[in-house]
Amino acid sequence: MGLAGWSDAIELPVELPDRRSSWHLYPIRLVLERFDIDRGAFIEAMKAAGITCSVHWMPLHLHPYYRERYGYRAEDFPVAASEWPRLVSLPIFPAMSDTEIDHVCRTVGALVEAHARAPRRAVMP
Repeated sequence: MGLAGWSDAIELPVELPDRRSSWHLYPIRLVLERFDIDRGAFIEAMKAAGITCSVHWMPLHLHPYYRERYGYRAEDFPVAASEWPRLVSLPIFPAMSDTEIDHVCRTVGALVEAHARAPRRAVMP
């Protein structure tokens, strides 16, 4: 099963019909209300399974320069501030094997199952 089977717990990136992504990053968004862990714990659990994840974006208004120079606070841009804790970039690279891709997908699914706030079943794509 790919990641689409966990769509109630993670949101996958969308490629618009009139665009073509280079897929140099594969960012997912955790539906945090579905988890009993936060992004940091999710990333640590992935790391424990041998999968390195990262967070590639921080809203500009949360960077120290903008906070100090302009006095921005998280609540000044509530959408960016609410999306930020949900973002996780899964590994993706040209030489990634099908076995590695399957391992990432299975591990994400296992984390959804292990840390879901309510029992759930995977939705088949």
